[in-house]
This record gives sequence, structure tokens and C-alpha cells, in this order.
Amino acid sequence: MRSLFCFSGFKFVRFQRGFIVLGDFEYKRIRSIDEGCHCLAEAAGKAAVLAGGTDLLVEIRNHLKSPKVLIDCKNVDALKQVHVDRSGSAIGASVPLNRLIENRAFHTTYPALATALLSIGTYQLRSRATLAGNICNASPAADSAPVLLVLDASVEVVGIRGPRSIPIRDFFVGVKKTVLTPDEIVVSIQIPQRADLHTTFLKQQRIRGHDLAVVNMAGAYSPGERILRLAIGSCAPTPVLLEPIKVDVGNVASFAGHVAEIVLSSVSPISDVRASSGYRNAILPVLVKRILHNLLAEGGAS
Repeated sequence: MRSLFCFSGFKFVRFQRGFIVLGDFEYKRIRSIDEGCHCLAEAAGKAAVLAGGTDLLVEIRNHLKSPKVLIDCKNVDALKQVHVDRSGSAIGASVPLNRLIENRAFHTTYPALATALLSIGTYQLRSRATLAGNICNASPAADSAPVLLVLDASVEVVGIRGPRSIPIRDFFVGVKKTVLTPDEIVVSIQIPQRADLHTTFLKQQRIRGHDLAVVNMAGAYSPGERILRLAIGSCAPTPVLLEPIKVDVGNVASFAGHVAEIVLSSVSPISDVRASSGYRNAILPVLVKRILHNLLAEGGAS
């Protein structure tokens, strides 16, 4: 039996100082993943899932999205779980970023991802924002995306036809677009654990503190295999994962130039309010050099 809390004509969200008008939609608070899938299916593409809401509510307020149904999944116990062990990790879809950042096992196992999450918004925002929300928003500049790509993460989803696992490299299909079908809800992000992998994350932004990425980049290096994986954000319609690159440790400077050429040929940055395409193209080789120094220099791997 399905049991959910709902009401219609929801137009306001109460804050400490008055009201902010959001829109006219039906609000449903679900208590199971199955409820969520059926609500999404019944809405036929006119629903939105609310976990943290830090992107969604802003888009509704700015009339960029106008869902007819808002499905609140924060009370679903299965989406609140975090598991970090030797076999890998599972991050529930409604787990706030601060809970991950402050989890010692997570921070130790995935230092680059923890660094990326720390760069997202303010502390108050990270108390609401979620990892699943960051990737489902599908911004090309999403800070978690490059790290998840080099870590070979997967997105676990459930729809009315059952569950499926989507490799993160196949998840993004365009600006603000993913492969999710209208009835599917993200359950968790699965991240393999590779003890031999050195990782790092860098972000170029306009100001210190909270800002969206002009360019972000993540790298993962396996010393045993001498294989480098790089992913770049904010330089194409989706985050870009490069093919694995065999590392030449004999001539790091020459190798950095070679990698920079691969990066520049793999992205298509545009000019926007944050930076010009020329600036992005200029900063990419700089970030490549810093990434390689962090991963390859003695004592520089993180």
C-alpha cells in the first residue's frame, strides 16, 4: 500500500523573514522509492524530485522550471544511507554534502572528491545540497562530476520497470540533461575503491570563496599501471572524460605538453558571463601542469 503526504496549490515556501513565491504545483512527500517512481510515472514528465533543492528551488523561483508536481524524497530511509568500506562506497541520493565531507572514512578514501564537494557553495548550502542533486542538475560546471568520472562511479536508479546501474560517463547527455527517464529516481551513487589510485581536483574560479567553476579538472593516476585519467568540466556541453593516457615519467615537462594538446582537442569551451573561451583555453594547460605535478611529483599525490 502506498502512503504519502500531499497537497495541491502550493505557492509559497516560508522563510524566517516572510515568503518567497515559487509557483503553483502539487507537493507530495513520499516514504518509499516505489512511491516516488509511481508518482513520477503518473506525472508523465511534469514532476521534479526534491532532495536538497538548492538548484531546483532557485530554478522554479526564476521560472526556469515549472513542475506540476514536486516530489519530496527526504523522508525515504533508503536514500539517507552512506556506506564506505574496502569494496567501495554507496552514497544515498538525499545525503547532504556536509555529512560526506565530515565523514572521516569518506574523506580519507576519496580526498579529491571531498575537496570538490568543499568547493560547492557555502557551509549552509552544503547542509542541504546532495551529491545526487549535483549530478542530476547536469550543469557542465558541476564540481563533483570530473572526480566521479575519473573514479569510474555509477548512478543507481529505480523506475517502474525496475533498477538499473548507469556508468557516470554515460549519465550526462547535454546541458541540464541526463539519461534518466521520467519515471526514474536516483537511489545512490556507487564509487569503487582503488587503494592504488592517486587523485586530485582543481578548480579555477573568478573569486575566492563560493563561485561556479570557470574550469574544473580531476585526475587519477595508477602508479602500478602508469595510467592517467583526466576529466574536465565547464568546457563542453557535458563534463568530458578523456581516454586513459599512458604516463611518461621520464620527461614530465614534455608529457605535460602532450596531455595539454589532448585536453584542448577534446573540449569546446564557450564564452559566457564567467569567462571567455580564450581564457578557458589558456587556463587548461596550466591546470594540466598542476594536476600532473600533484599526481606525479614525489610526495605530491593526494
